[in-house]
Amino acid sequence: MPSDDDAQTQDKLTQAQLTAIENEIKSSQPLTSQLLPISALLHQYSTTAANEQQQSAGFIQSAQFLSTKYTSLRRVRGDGNCYYRAFLYSLCEHLLLRNSNNNETGGLKEFSRIKTTIANSLKWVCQFGYEEMTIDMFYEELVELFDFIETSLSAADNNDKSASTSAGAAEDESNRNNAQQQLHAKLNEENSTSDYCTWYLRVLTAAQMKSNPDRFLPFLLADETNMMMDIPTFCSREVEPMGKECGMVTVAALAECLGVKVVIEYMDGRLSNNDNDAAVGGIDIGRSGEVVNHVFGQIHDENDEDRDRICLTLLYRPGHYDILY
Repeated sequence: MPSDDDAQTQDKLTQAQLTAIENEIKSSQPLTSQLLPISALLHQYSTTAANEQQQSAGFIQSAQFLSTKYTSLRRVRGDGNCYYRAFLYSLCEHLLLRNSNNNETGGLKEFSRIKTTIANSLKWVCQFGYEEMTIDMFYEELVELFDFIETSLSAADNNDKSASTSAGAAEDESNRNNAQQQLHAKLNEENSTSDYCTWYLRVLTAAQMKSNPDRFLPFLLADETNMMMDIPTFCSREVEPMGKECGMVTVAALAECLGVKVVIEYMDGRLSNNDNDAAVGGIDIGRSGEVVNHVFGQIHDENDEDRDRICLTLLYRPGHYDILY
């Protein structure tokens, strides 16, 4: 039987290995990449080793289909937080660019709505078992991130008023690009804004589920594990800890909490060999590699105000999310 010293030595070796893997991921994967052409997705699977080509055929077919719908993507670090991180980045980017673009309507109203929701969220989440002193610093980080976006928007608005000349328009474009670069840098700082805000999004997700357990409990009971689990237990195990992957129920909860629409393209590698509608396991996989998407947070009775709601588009591949454009 191993001694306590042997067990401690093994624990240290295991932790050292985990730390080495984490450091390798950090050195090779930014939290969120620069904008990449959608062709990078096809290239990734086209260069697969020969012994994996059969497995990748469905992904190649799906990548070809996605290239007809989208032009770009951003990769997100695969650390178990990719959905929340992708949601955060895409939401902030949409709000920043949408509101600084004169061609968009209703943008400032939408920014104000989401900012108000976040500003009022601290007291709200504390109704569901969270201590204000424990989560306040994470909440403040998200509030400060939205303050940064608001400051950038104010500067853009002032520039718009003076952009009647070509020189003014060029300055406006330069300031807009600068604001986007600042946002990108802020959300790529290690152990900083992105991580703090990501965890607070987890808290918002859990609070949304706890606020309406009848809405979400049936999805937990239908989970593939077939484990009977109540909402608080599920949240403590699967939502609140950093590094826990996000499933469909938590995708829906966060979208509904902030009142945004999330479109997710599901690229799971299923291969379709004909032009007819095909189904695998009861799931429609479309025509010739067509990728099926699911919409969360959708408002079915849309009025003019609802049509101004933010819509985020993400790419799902088994166990991972990236951002689509």
